[in-house]
This record gives sequence, C-alpha cells and structure tokens, in this order.
Amino acid sequence: MKEMMFKIAAMQSVDIDPATIRRPRRCNVRISDDPQSVAARHRRERISEKIRILQRLVPGGTKMDTAYMLDEAIRYVKFLKRQIRVLQANHLPSTPYLGIPTQDLTVKAVGTSYLFEGGNPRFEC
Repeated sequence: MKEMMFKIAAMQSVDIDPATIRRPRRCNVRISDDPQSVAARHRRERISEKIRILQRLVPGGTKMDTAYMLDEAIRYVKFLKRQIRVLQANHLPSTPYLGIPTQDLTVKAVGTSYLFEGGNPRFEC
C-alpha cells in the first residue's frame, strides 16, 4: 500500500516554492523586539517553513503530525534511494550485489519495510 502511494506521489508535481507557502497569521500578538527573541523567532519560522515544504513532498504529509511526517519522510527517502539502485541496476546484465537478473527484480511493500525479490532469494531493506 505504501509503495503504491509512494509511486503515485513520485509521479505528481509538487510546488515547493517558499513564496507559495502561506505563513500562519499572527493576530493581536505583541512581538518582542529583543534581539535574542527576534533571532529565535526567525529560526523557528525558517524551521516551520522547511517543515511545510517537507510535508508537501512526503505522500500524505499534510495529514500527519510533524513527528510521524518526519518518520515517513525518512522511509520515503530510503524507498527512493532503493528505487534509484534498482533503476541503475536495470542497465546492467545482472545486479552485482544480488547476482540475479534485473528483469526478475521487484519491490514489494511489507508493513513499513520494502522487500526486493528476484529469483529465489528475498532481500529486505
């Protein structure tokens, strides 16, 4: 299920331009002009902006809390790295680290991990 969701998300375009990400409005809040407070607020705003961008990139990220979204982002990046390895291996006659023909190589989602299957062996990443 997650693999299918990841593949669908990989095909969709994502607008990550910081100018298009709306910031939450602050109403009736007195903003301190203390330099340390200003620097801390600026740092928090930059972190929040990057989190909002990451939420757009992770499939379903806008519907998750931040901690779970970061976990999913880690899984998604690992999945994409494995996909790159598989696609790069498809240009070779066989995968050197698995010793199996690449046309038999498939990726299956099992729970929260992904299994590379090909021929008889089964490899978990």
